[in-house]
Amino acid sequence: MVGRFLVPRQMAIACHSHRRYLLQFIDHLGGWGSSDGMDQVELPVEGYVAGARRDPIVARLEERIANHTGIPVHPHEDILSIFRVSSHGGLGDLNIAGTHWTMVDSWDLAPDSPRGGFFPPFGLHHDSHERPHRAWTLMVYLQLPDSGGRRIFPLAGRPPKDGEPAERHRQFMAALQDLFGGAERNFSRRAFFDVHAEHPFMDLIEESCRGEYGVSFLPMEPGAAILYPSHSRSLRTWTAGCNVIKGTQIVLQKFKEYPLERRGQDEPIPPYQPFVEQ
Repeated sequence: MVGRFLVPRQMAIACHSHRRYLLQFIDHLGGWGSSDGMDQVELPVEGYVAGARRDPIVARLEERIANHTGIPVHPHEDILSIFRVSSHGGLGDLNIAGTHWTMVDSWDLAPDSPRGGFFPPFGLHHDSHERPHRAWTLMVYLQLPDSGGRRIFPLAGRPPKDGEPAERHRQFMAALQDLFGGAERNFSRRAFFDVHAEHPFMDLIEESCRGEYGVSFLPMEPGAAILYPSHSRSLRTWTAGCNVIKGTQIVLQKFKEYPLERRGQDEPIPPYQPFVEQ
C-alpha cells in the first residue's frame, strides 16, 4: 500500500556499481562498529565522515539526492549515513507496569520473539525528532534481509471509517500527537513501548509490520529507494523500521534539512557532521 506522500520506486540514486563501491568503501575503512544505545545496529567505524567527505562517489550521491529533493547540499545538514541491522529476535520486560503504552528509557533483550517477530525494536518516531528543520528523508536499501525489515507509517494511508477500528485509529493518532513535542520539549517526537503488552496500540503496530495497517514499504530488490517528507508539518509520517526477522539489512539514509535562510533567525543550530563544511 502506497500513500501519495511516498515515492517507493527505483530512483537513479545508487546503481549496482555504487552499492558495491559503498560496501567496499566501508570495508576499506575498517568495517562496522557498534552504535550508541542500539543493539543489533552497526555503523561504519570512526573515520567514515572524514573519508566520505573526500570521496567522489559520495559527492555524486549527495548531488543526486539534492536534485531529487530540490534542496542543495549545504553545511547545516548531516552527511549521508549507512547502517547495518540484524535481527533482534525478541525483547524482554521493559519494566513497564501493567499494559500502559508509554515511553521508556532502556531496552532489555531476550531470546524470545514477541508477536512473531513483527515489531519495531526501537519504537516509533518522527524524523524531525530534535531536528525540526528536516524536510525530506531518503532511504536506499543496499542489502536486503531474508525476512522482515519493513518500513512502516502507521498513521498514513486511508484510515478505517467505522466502528471499533476507526475509534482505535483515532485514539492511536491522538496518543502520538501528544508526543509530538514543540520547542518547549526540545522537539522530542518519539514513542517507546513494551512489545509484549496486550494493548490495542501494539496490535496496530504489529498489523503495520505485517503490511496490514497504514502505509508500509518492503523493498523487493537491492537499490530500492523510498523518499518521504519529514518536516514538522507532515504529522502523518511517524515511522519505524520493523524487526529484521532473518538475515541482515544495510541501508543508506539521508536527512535533507532546510538551509539557514529558510529558518528562523534566532533558532539554535544543532551540531552537524556535514558533507560540505563552512
